[in-house]
Amino acid sequence: MERKVNLLEQYKELENKLESLIGDVKFSAEINLKLERIECLLELLGNPQDSFSVIHVGGTSGKGSTSSYISSILESDGYKTGLFLSPYLQVLNEVCLVEGCPVKTSELLDAYNEIEPLFMEVANRTKFGYPSYFEVKLALSLMLFKRKNIDVAVIEVGIGGTLDASNVLSTDVSVLVSVGLDHTEILGDTIEEIASDKVGIIKENGTVVCGFSQESTRKIALKRAEEKKATIFLIDRNFKYIYCNGKTSIQTENFCQHDLNLSIQGEHQAHNASCAIVAYEQFVKKHSKSFSHDAVIKGLSIAKIPGRSEIIQNQPTVILDGAHNPDKLSSFLKWLNELSAKPIIIMALKKGRKVNSEIPPILGNTGAKLIIATSFYNQGIWESMSSEDLSEEIKKNNNSDSTEVVKITDPLDAIKYALKVAHTDDVIAVTGSLFLVGDVREYWHPKEAILQLIENEDYGDWSNDDAVLLAAQSFARLDAEEEADGKSEAGS
Repeated sequence: MERKVNLLEQYKELENKLESLIGDVKFSAEINLKLERIECLLELLGNPQDSFSVIHVGGTSGKGSTSSYISSILESDGYKTGLFLSPYLQVLNEVCLVEGCPVKTSELLDAYNEIEPLFMEVANRTKFGYPSYFEVKLALSLMLFKRKNIDVAVIEVGIGGTLDASNVLSTDVSVLVSVGLDHTEILGDTIEEIASDKVGIIKENGTVVCGFSQESTRKIALKRAEEKKATIFLIDRNFKYIYCNGKTSIQTENFCQHDLNLSIQGEHQAHNASCAIVAYEQFVKKHSKSFSHDAVIKGLSIAKIPGRSEIIQNQPTVILDGAHNPDKLSSFLKWLNELSAKPIIIMALKKGRKVNSEIPPILGNTGAKLIIATSFYNQGIWESMSSEDLSEEIKKNNNSDSTEVVKITDPLDAIKYALKVAHTDDVIAVTGSLFLVGDVREYWHPKEAILQLIENEDYGDWSNDDAVLLAAQSFARLDAEEEADGKSEAGS
């Protein structure tokens, strides 16, 4: 029993230490969008990011999936990779992966305790206070990547681009997956304003892969590339994809393949995969290495991307997708409608979303037979919209008399209710927030079980269903033993 308790205590200690960096104002551009703190912290750590190559992935939608595809392709080609993702789905360890596996809790906690004494020095040198929650997660990951002697890190941008902490990194390739309306309270109210911020990751004399589809945003990317003397590869000009009847074809400078097997389906994933291939293509070209067609095929087919169009159960089919802005929701629901004309949808949104202006068309045309308005357990700097408010907004924008709308505040109660009322041939979709998806995923994959798998390195695939089930059974056995011991002690 000691092994389990120590692991959970370690994780809670790490979680508490990181969340202590979140102030009374959970997010403010004036506080969070500063590069001076992360530059100072990395300098005090000896600039670990200079020990490996970096591929930097930004954009509004598809950053996490594209980053995972790139990492998987590189691993399939023999590179030792680090992958930094934000936010995480269920456990903090997911922000820092090496060769596809999250770093152990014990390693993260040891690294945090090592750098914590530097926070005061950062505050004194920069006059901007302690490093932020996101900055410390990034610094921890970069430090561990160096210690594990990776060849290349794939780094997902947090918010925006220009002033995101990750933008202090020198990059081999920058990727701009897409642009749409998200974080408008921080980045601007128009797609053009948001694009202007995101293209800030294009570096002097760099290489950039751009998946922007709107003509106005493509011009913004081209202008930035010209100013920085960067080489830019544009979707539909230098590379392209076709998605038709569930089949994906992609063509780039060195790659042409029909009916590709992607680990995650949907047109939006075909878009992400095409950007990933070109990023890999330009990375190996820059390092005078050969392009591996086989590595691309393998990498795209085995990439692990939990919480993105993830089919986690059949009969009824349950799909988890963290789509949380109009573009993502539109793409996901388009794919969902290919699977079911009348799905059951469980939805939660981040507090502060402009529901009235952003998602009425999506909510009004889902064709769902049931929409369950719920909330997610508050995570880090983000808070959930109340299920009451979301339910009212859905009802106001619901154009279908055949769609029932109910409110269930707790996300696990929401999935239990959906499973109870669903028929075996129904499709249940959980969407609107990656945090909601992480909360609901607990129903199948308990956090404690995942942590044990990561820590013990007992299984090669930490997200494998059988492995997680086995770990969960192990915890259940330990709990039963603890309860038996308690009864024995009470009776003695």
